[in-house]
Amino acid sequence: GFTPVNQVRLTNVAYVRLSKKGKRFEIACYRNKVLNWRSKIETDIREVLQIDNVFVNVSKGMLASSKDLQQAFGTTDSLAVCAEILDKGELQVSEQEREALYETIFKDIASIVAEKTINPETNRSYTVSMIQNSMRQMQ
Repeated sequence: GFTPVNQVRLTNVAYVRLSKKGKRFEIACYRNKVLNWRSKIETDIREVLQIDNVFVNVSKGMLASSKDLQQAFGTTDSLAVCAEILDKGELQVSEQEREALYETIFKDIASIVAEKTINPETNRSYTVSMIQNSMRQMQ
């Protein structure tokens, strides 16, 4: 299928957001590469960026204007701006990722609890699903 450039549907994508001079700037990066860039493992910014544009809003495909870049960063060089956003910006976590992470932690906790508990009536371990059901009821 054809996806227009301004409708960036990004999967392994992290947004890095930086507010400067009262304006919001975002870049689309590969999540794992952001961490590599910050720990100096990755030094080629083109490997980190999904697309080397600077956005006002990545998910809506709204690009930042040259005027705004010049005012906020003192340059319209998008790679230089991207580097600053990468270094100083805040990594955004999508709702989907947050839920996936929550679900993973939830399952890990249930597994640990199941390993460490015994049903006094049967002298057997509780199943992970029993623990998960109990945890969901307590929320």
